[in-house]
Amino acid sequence: MPLLDDATTQFPSDFDASKDLARADWKPVFLDTHQNETLIALSDMILPKTDTPGAKEALVNRFIDRLLAAETRETQQRFLASLAYIDGECMARYRAAFVYLPAESQTEFLKLIAYPHSLVTWGEKLAEFEGPAHFENLKSWISRAYYNSEIGMKELGWSGNVFHDDLEGCPHPPETHK
Repeated sequence: MPLLDDATTQFPSDFDASKDLARADWKPVFLDTHQNETLIALSDMILPKTDTPGAKEALVNRFIDRLLAAETRETQQRFLASLAYIDGECMARYRAAFVYLPAESQTEFLKLIAYPHSLVTWGEKLAEFEGPAHFENLKSWISRAYYNSEIGMKELGWSGNVFHDDLEGCPHPPETHK
C-alpha cells in the first residue's frame, strides 16, 4: 500500500484488519508457537466460552500478537516475562508447561497466582510473591483485547448499527447565542 507523506499507512475506506487476523493460514508475528499456544490456553481459562463466545473464539491471541509486534521493547519484555513466569512456575510445580496441564491443574494454578499472598517460613525473611503481578499483566492484555473485539463489544451491547446522520446544529435560535 502507498505511504502518505507523514509516513502513516493509507488504507482503503473498506479495509477490515480483523479479516487478516481470522485467516486460516495466520501465523504469529511476535510470539513463538509455544508462547501463542500458552496465550490461547490462558485466555480460554480467563474468558471461557459460555453462552457467549470466549477469548479463544474472539482470537484475542492474534490481536495481542499484532499489538505486541508494534509495542516498545520494554512492554514486549514485560509480557514475555509474564508468560515465562507462568510456564516456569508450572514446570516447578507440575513438571509440565501450562498449556500441557489438565484443566483442573490450570485452574488450581491460576487460583494460586491470581491473589497476593506472602511466602514465608519460620525464621525467614518475607519473600514477595510475583504471581499476582504477572497474572494481572496477562489478564489485562487478554480482557482489553477481548472487549475491543467485535465479539466482546457485542457482549457489552454494541449492535454495530451506528452511523451519524446529518448534524442539525444548535436547536436554539441564533439571537439567543452570546
